[in-house]
Amino acid sequence: MPYVARGGAKIHYTDTGGDGPAVLLGHSFFMDHESFAPQRAALGPHYRLICIDSRGHGLSEDDGTPFSYWDLARDAWAVADHLGIERAVVGGVGHGAFTAVRMALLARPRSRGVIAIGSTADAMPARRKPGYREVLDAWAGTAPLTPIIKMVSALTIGGTDDDKQPWRDKWLAGDRTRLRLSTDCLINRDSVLPLLGEIDCPALVLRGVGDQTADPDEVSRMARAFGVPTTVHTIAGAAMSPNLTHPDAVNALLRGFLDGLPD
Repeated sequence: MPYVARGGAKIHYTDTGGDGPAVLLGHSFFMDHESFAPQRAALGPHYRLICIDSRGHGLSEDDGTPFSYWDLARDAWAVADHLGIERAVVGGVGHGAFTAVRMALLARPRSRGVIAIGSTADAMPARRKPGYREVLDAWAGTAPLTPIIKMVSALTIGGTDDDKQPWRDKWLAGDRTRLRLSTDCLINRDSVLPLLGEIDCPALVLRGVGDQTADPDEVSRMARAFGVPTTVHTIAGAAMSPNLTHPDAVNALLRGFLDGLPD
């Protein structure tokens, strides 16, 4: 298994390889690198896709030390350093996009572009924190997990039962306590909205029309805050994970964005 050690963490990643331009991708909360299978299949022949499991997810490991999205951003750049990648497009979905934006802020000269799917740049509003805390504490607790999984999969994946069932099965078989530190990272995230004007590389912002985690006004505010003109693209019928449930529409937008980037 490919891992990069950073501090007390072991960060797992997958790499399509090749000499194409590099794209570092981070998954949404609850998910892992496998959520990008449609992008690996469609874009892998032309681009080098590196999909990173964040701490608390997938095959990555951590030592129980609290972390922030800035730490996850440094983890991802550590993977790039390990692979000898100097410049890359940084992107992700939800949780992964929070990380990607901070990657660009930490290393602007290394960032060829930013892809933010189902994401905002704001701190979590206070009114949402109790609801998120209740669900995520229940996930990591001892109550029956199946009802929680059904609700979470509808919100974070959407799509059809065929889209959701593999993830439901994976979650039921996994360690439900792993998300405790990721929960704190998500709920206590800082706002980077005032900093986005420093990002002067091209940015692609996508949102599923049915995404209940990324408010349309917040997404538009993020797009306007980038240092370059940025448009929000909406995916009809999609929720938080359009890359998984509506790959044709998302892959077309990704391919157009990536092919149009300056060298």
